[in-house]
Amino acid sequence: MPFSVPYRCTLSVEIELFGQLVTAAERQQILTLEKSMTVQEVAILLGLDPEEIGLISINGVQSELEDLVPQDCRLCFFPPISGG
Repeated sequence: MPFSVPYRCTLSVEIELFGQLVTAAERQQILTLEKSMTVQEVAILLGLDPEEIGLISINGVQSELEDLVPQDCRLCFFPPISGG
């Protein structure tokens, strides 16, 4: 019987923060995840308060906190937007 080594999968995610969210973490960074995570879990890992996030995009597509973060993606967090 051959010896098997457990397969380890890591996810590489390009993170970009905008507006006042930049003060919580670096504006741009590459994050390596050891397991599949939701957008909310990544936000918390970065020190972001999910309540302060207004818009999320994964590879340019609007996303939600509950969405799973895919491998080799660009994940962007934007603060709430207001105007007058």
